[in-house]
Amino acid sequence: MKSRKILLGLFISVAIIQATVPIYMAWHWENILRTGQRFLWQTAPIDPYDAFKGRYVELRFKETSGPVSDSAGLPVGQTVYAIVAENAEGKAYIKEVSAQKPETGTYIKVKAYTDSQNKAHVVLPFSRYYLPEELAPAAESAYREHGGKNGVAAIRIKDGYGVVEQLYIGERPLREFLRQVPPES
Repeated sequence: MKSRKILLGLFISVAIIQATVPIYMAWHWENILRTGQRFLWQTAPIDPYDAFKGRYVELRFKETSGPVSDSAGLPVGQTVYAIVAENAEGKAYIKEVSAQKPETGTYIKVKAYTDSQNKAHVVLPFSRYYLPEELAPAAESAYREHGGKNGVAAIRIKDGYGVVEQLYIGERPLREFLRQVPPES
């Protein structure tokens, strides 16, 4: 009888842990979207497909490098911190990259490598914007035609993590832009 109670207690504990992990993961990203600091980042996207998650716009960002702030350089293959700021036009850029977590300011945990001029080139952790299957072909076409020079992604950043909030073509959100562009014949 005692072993049944132990097994039941163990089963309930495992079930609670299994339910808690996905709930926490969903809450973590939604919390960033709701409370993270908002940045606009210049993009140059393409539209591939993920068999498990569906259609998405693959984002490539124009501002992905910055000076290294540490005199000792960056550790190869380890997570470093890209300090994010806004330029005069209100667009995000990488102010500097450091191996040390900053005490203040907005930063993103990234992988980076340095070049011969001690400039860090980073791989931003937010590179996909998912959208409904039926919007994907029109989004790909619109972004190729109109978004190359004036495409912007609104990114929410908090505690080293970033989430794509919205894509814009010019001043309009992608979905609004798609509603106003006449379909191709």
